[in-house]
Amino acid sequence: MKRIVLRVAGAAVALAVLATGYLWLHGDFRRWDNEARLDSACDGLLDRAVVQEVFGDGDVTVRAWEGAPHHVRCEVVVEDGGRADVRVTDDAGAEDPLAEVYLGGRKKQLAVPVGHGWTGLFGAEFGRTGATDEADEVTTVLVLRCTAGGTKALTVTVETGFADPGSFDDPAVRPAYTRIAEATARKADEVRGCKAELGTKVRSLPLPVRKDEYKPLAEAEGTCAGIASVRGVRTVLETARGGAPYERCQLNDARGGHRYGLEASFGPYAQAFFRGNRMSLREDDLPTGDKPAHHRTRDGRVSWTTAACPDGTALFTLFADGDRDDKDSAPVSGDRAQERAALKTFAERAAKAHNCRTPAVP
Repeated sequence: MKRIVLRVAGAAVALAVLATGYLWLHGDFRRWDNEARLDSACDGLLDRAVVQEVFGDGDVTVRAWEGAPHHVRCEVVVEDGGRADVRVTDDAGAEDPLAEVYLGGRKKQLAVPVGHGWTGLFGAEFGRTGATDEADEVTTVLVLRCTAGGTKALTVTVETGFADPGSFDDPAVRPAYTRIAEATARKADEVRGCKAELGTKVRSLPLPVRKDEYKPLAEAEGTCAGIASVRGVRTVLETARGGAPYERCQLNDARGGHRYGLEASFGPYAQAFFRGNRMSLREDDLPTGDKPAHHRTRDGRVSWTTAACPDGTALFTLFADGDRDDKDSAPVSGDRAQERAALKTFAERAAKAHNCRTPAVP
């Protein structure tokens, strides 16, 4: 009887040891597998330590897109942590260029500069209620101007979402949305031999500018600063100038209704618009890079100018918005001399901020 008891006790101890070993091996394998998935994701351009710092050590799922070496994309999902959709594109770009540049919620809000020495954009799509604490999609874009390697520029675009995001209104929360983009930019710069001038760690970010945050024209101090009187324009929607690759200024009526849109595009953004416009079937006279400047006619909607910049040709455009059947709309009633003056001011200030030459005159 004593032997039976000893045998049962010995078996229990062996089972306990085996179970402990299994759990240890299983946890070790799980950790190794998650790390291997992150190391290989996006052609090895992710920083595994930063992804785990941001999302935690949950199980990792990676979805990869097949494509050319100049366009790398993957989606990383960390259980109970969050997800990141990561794209790294060089200046060879994708076949559809406008699909590869983030415009920052063009209709609902303006994306803001990342700042901190980065050429970047930070934007969000807000929840159904429109409250700024409900950010459904938060996107960071960082553009690197390469001084070595086989490409002129690298564009890193990361859409980030957290399982438990906290309040997007909280200034302490927002920088976390840029961490993976920043780390990916540094890793891509190293792996691709880009040798770009990189920014510093992003420690603070403003909120994207909502469409109801317009102000009187006379109070403009950012992307709309310096623009004089334009027929029908009473208010503006603008962002600060902070080295963004894509800048916007909206000229609105007294109630915030849109009359004109001014846009400045640099580096890969300008090239994407040029290529996209060459493929466009629209009847409007659009900038394609072949003509340095153009002022719209009464039948047109678009005026533009260009400037030589350190990262290539920049594009500055003015769009007249409204229905042609409405005699009070900007395309019909706009004072084209005032429009030319507005575009000139906007382009010259944006060009100067990006160390470009003086914009062309038609």
